[in-house]
Amino acid sequence: MALIASSMVLCLIALLLGSDGPRGQVPVTMTWIAVSGGIAATLLWVGRWPNRTQSIVFAVTCNTAVALACLAHPNPLAALIGCIAFATFGAYIAFFHTTAFVLYNFAVAAAVGVYEAWRLARSGHLALAGVDLWLVLEVNIALPLAIGILVRALAGDLLRADRDPLTGLLNRRAFQHHALGMMLAHRGLDGHLVVLVIDLDNFKVLNDKRGHAAGDDALVQVARALLGAADGQAVVARSGGEEFLVAGTSPVCNADALADRICRAIEASAAGVTASIGTACTVLDHTPPNEQQALLDALVSASDAAMYQAKRRGGNQFQHHKVC
Repeated sequence: MALIASSMVLCLIALLLGSDGPRGQVPVTMTWIAVSGGIAATLLWVGRWPNRTQSIVFAVTCNTAVALACLAHPNPLAALIGCIAFATFGAYIAFFHTTAFVLYNFAVAAAVGVYEAWRLARSGHLALAGVDLWLVLEVNIALPLAIGILVRALAGDLLRADRDPLTGLLNRRAFQHHALGMMLAHRGLDGHLVVLVIDLDNFKVLNDKRGHAAGDDALVQVARALLGAADGQAVVARSGGEEFLVAGTSPVCNADALADRICRAIEASAAGVTASIGTACTVLDHTPPNEQQALLDALVSASDAAMYQAKRRGGNQFQHHKVC
């Protein structure tokens, strides 16, 4: 996007320096304002990815710059053709922002386009004005619409790719992503990250005796029990088979209350199984972002070891591995 904004700046400067550019104090001033807007928009993309507010400022600035540049040009045909540039920023808005914002960009493009078409028609080129206006409107509708449809289609696929198809819980890959996000959000704050590994007891026996359909139903019931027992901020996932993962925050390095709640919820559910649970926790300190993946992996491994200890002791219980 920096390249697109900077190329707009270069085009406008070329017009100002050439013989076909705007003439008169007001049009020249409008074009220089558009140039300044293009430079500001370019700087928003230099060296970093803009945040949401900066992205909105970028889109509005570029939209305004294109409008000013088109309105300032003395040739209505050239100005009308220039309205095609609105489509580029309309596509950007469709990809990153809301439908209302896309409609705002289109409204500005349509208003400027209609005005320039009127100027062209007044000069005796009525048919040319109508055809070019239609092309401008067509491009400014079709390109953002196509991008919007693509984004929504991909968003649905990405959402489904993060979910376990049977239980609807996050899968292991999505668990990593969401847990790391939780760690980043609470980095440097007082508190602890708690990770639980839950493995169902004698699940193979259930499958062998009652069939895979009963096993699948048990997994669904366990997923519901986990969501009910964990708080709304916890990350709950099925890591594969009959194993589940939970990550959450706690004011103390102790997951006993959560583990006991989950253990009792699974036992009381319609799943017909119990669970062995391993827990581990660590301080949410100033661990650098590039080290947090290793820290999360260590917590999962420690919880896994504690879970096997609970299973060896008969199951339907939890064991804690303190990593703090």
